[in-house]
Amino acid sequence: MFIDDLAIQDTAIPQPLRPPGQQVFARRAERLRTLAQGHAMADFLYCCADIAQAQQACHDRLSEQAVNSTACLRDMLAQLRQTLGQVLGDASHSAIHCLLAMDDDALQAQALALRAGIAAANPALQAGLPLLGAALQVQAVISARQRDLSRLQHTESANCPVCHAPPVASLLRRGDSGHAVRYACCSQCASEWHVTRVKCLGCGNTRQLQYRSLAHRDAEPAAPNHKQPHQHRAVQEAECCDSCHGELKIVSTLLDAQAEPFADDLASLMLDMLSGEAGYGRIGVNPYFIAGQA
Repeated sequence: MFIDDLAIQDTAIPQPLRPPGQQVFARRAERLRTLAQGHAMADFLYCCADIAQAQQACHDRLSEQAVNSTACLRDMLAQLRQTLGQVLGDASHSAIHCLLAMDDDALQAQALALRAGIAAANPALQAGLPLLGAALQVQAVISARQRDLSRLQHTESANCPVCHAPPVASLLRRGDSGHAVRYACCSQCASEWHVTRVKCLGCGNTRQLQYRSLAHRDAEPAAPNHKQPHQHRAVQEAECCDSCHGELKIVSTLLDAQAEPFADDLASLMLDMLSGEAGYGRIGVNPYFIAGQA
């Protein structure tokens, strides 16, 4: 079990903004390996765990350096490919080679699209997106940890106040009063910002929200309980908005202290599929899984 500066803050007074921990990728790798045991997508989750472990090594190597450059992004991508070696298939190696061969403008354009959860226009690049996303995350986490985040003005924005990327999911933590406190978690720098517990991050709607989980996928959703509007029955749930028809995962550390937004989101992709069949579109962006274009 990893203990970092995020974990130490769990019992403190809720802060508007929580920076990423030093061991953020190692903790993610550990959670992915735990979730992979007996999972139908075990191979995929174990592969993501290997990527997260490689990210931690890359983070540790560069954590004291300035990393906000295309050259550094290339270095990170090349290092991740070398570290992972045979974990990656031939298609991934070929796609990463093509990404590294791009000029700076083209690579940055692809990175910007990936930050928004948009698949590569060229299908040949698709297999390399998880590694490009992994490099972008390392770059964003290091940059966030090097900044003085206390100077940032907190707002309940749909995007991260640190790097302006969209959320991967939201997270329930126990506040100092014992009640759940909700944070949105950035899909890039893993910073967390405090948001209203019952609110769609896509459109700001606070009504007509449904909470669905795989635990009751074969049953009708429970009737809304306004006295306990956020009473979850599963570690991973989807908040579905009947106003904008958006869906964002909510991961509860109250029900599982080791829950981690990126890992738990990946382990519950079936929930996104079921929500999609019910007419809800995914809001969260997870760089480890970018669906290909139709």
